[in-house]
Amino acid sequence: MHNSRLATHDSEQANHSKVSSVALAWGVTLLVSSLGDIVSFELTGVVPFWLFWAKTGLLGALILMSWRWEPMKALRSFFVMLMAITLLMRANTWLLGSSGWTMWQNQQSFSVVAITAQSVETGVALLLIGMLFLLRKRRQQFFLVRGDVNIKVKPVKWLGQKSSSPLWRFGLVFTLVVIIAQFFMFILPLSPTSGTLHHLIPFIPTILLLAVANGFTEEITFRAAPISTVYEVTGKSNAIWMAAILFGLSHYIGGIPSGIPGVLTTTLLGWFFGKCMMDTKGFFLPWLFHALQDILPFTLMALAAISRLST
Repeated sequence: MHNSRLATHDSEQANHSKVSSVALAWGVTLLVSSLGDIVSFELTGVVPFWLFWAKTGLLGALILMSWRWEPMKALRSFFVMLMAITLLMRANTWLLGSSGWTMWQNQQSFSVVAITAQSVETGVALLLIGMLFLLRKRRQQFFLVRGDVNIKVKPVKWLGQKSSSPLWRFGLVFTLVVIIAQFFMFILPLSPTSGTLHHLIPFIPTILLLAVANGFTEEITFRAAPISTVYEVTGKSNAIWMAAILFGLSHYIGGIPSGIPGVLTTTLLGWFFGKCMMDTKGFFLPWLFHALQDILPFTLMALAAISRLST
């Protein structure tokens, strides 16, 4: 009886610790996300620079506390990765928003500017991969492998899926629906003429390259990096949704798409890509589906560049 009470007590403590860890992980995710930026932007029209220092200061304090407070130790890698993402994304934003960059891009073609900017963002992803090797040791531990692309998964009932099916089949249907929706939302309202479409043809290699590279960059930055460092503590579902929220909120200001529609759309996409990564335990399917869905947004950017040249 005494042993039974001890076992029950230990189980209750373990459950309490897990709940606390999940709550802490969610709270920190929201605090270091773009949520504060969005609130400040809506209230004042600007995002104060001190918000960046507040986020990094919070993460720095949590990382230090994790060395002294045992319950926080399990989340240390997650905090370190959030710190790396925050710092690198800020450096990326600073560089691409600098006056020197602005002057240079005004003298260049769309392809040169877009590929150069994407190269900078890919550099961020490569640095994060280096961090992941330090934290997780093996690339299998942060999903940088092909994964099981033929895995069958449980139906997603809230999306109307009634029976289990191979993930690649579900993913292709989901991706096709997203592409069709993008076309009607973003491309069709522009009513591009045959002349505009003719001018678009030379941009097709650039558009495809950007889609492939951006899919890689964002799957590392917003999926592999945060999910791989937290899912063992919070569980798969929480990890996927935390990464999806980070991804969605980052699109509110200046994203493509932006605003509330942008947040809702990209949060759903972030959940889908994260699910693909967790279910397959690999990188290939989320990268493939992401790249396919990025083709139309980059097409929209190319059409905007063509429009500016013709005016």
